[in-house]
Amino acid sequence: MRVILASSSSTRRIWMSQQSWMEGHQLEIRSLAYDESVHSVEGDVSDTVREIAIGKADFAIRALADHQGGWVSVVSDTMIEDPDTGLPMGKPRDSIEAERMLRRLSGRRHLVHSCTGVITPSNTMEREMFSDRSQVLLGPLSEDDLSVLIETESWRGKAGGYDIKGLARRHLKIIDGDEVTVLGFSPRGIERLKRALAGPNNPPSGESDTTVF
Repeated sequence: MRVILASSSSTRRIWMSQQSWMEGHQLEIRSLAYDESVHSVEGDVSDTVREIAIGKADFAIRALADHQGGWVSVVSDTMIEDPDTGLPMGKPRDSIEAERMLRRLSGRRHLVHSCTGVITPSNTMEREMFSDRSQVLLGPLSEDDLSVLIETESWRGKAGGYDIKGLARRHLKIIDGDEVTVLGFSPRGIERLKRALAGPNNPPSGESDTTVF
């Protein structure tokens, strides 16, 4: 079966391609030209990340409308919750913003929220949305640590300015929850994907946050 990962994230792509349950399935990458700026980032983080993921899923559904069966598509969004304000910390726009984010998170616990949508073809399109969060500790960063993380540009495209699979990994510890949430997927969403890949006799579980027919 084709697994269409509608994401430009190299972290998500690499992680999914390395999973044993992907054996025998074809991973296809599609970048979404979805404008996330239409969503407010002033509210609850879990609600915001879910709204963006739903927007991505609906965008993907329109893009995949003419595709025949034999595929399943996955979209996802991830945000870090600012430990001071409780508001979303998105992706830094430049090195100055990346350094500011890393200094704020240094030596502190924070929450990472991921919402994943699983889209399966039917007479109409069906999407199921799954949300999870993990608590992460970013260890104290020295000035040298900050310089390395900034100068190597490992912050680019990463919520909160760090990459759990990159240079920041040695500073990070998962306190509660699953690492895959920090990587960019809801664990429950991944479980739903695995059921879809197991065969057509695996209908929606009824466990999703939202199911739309």
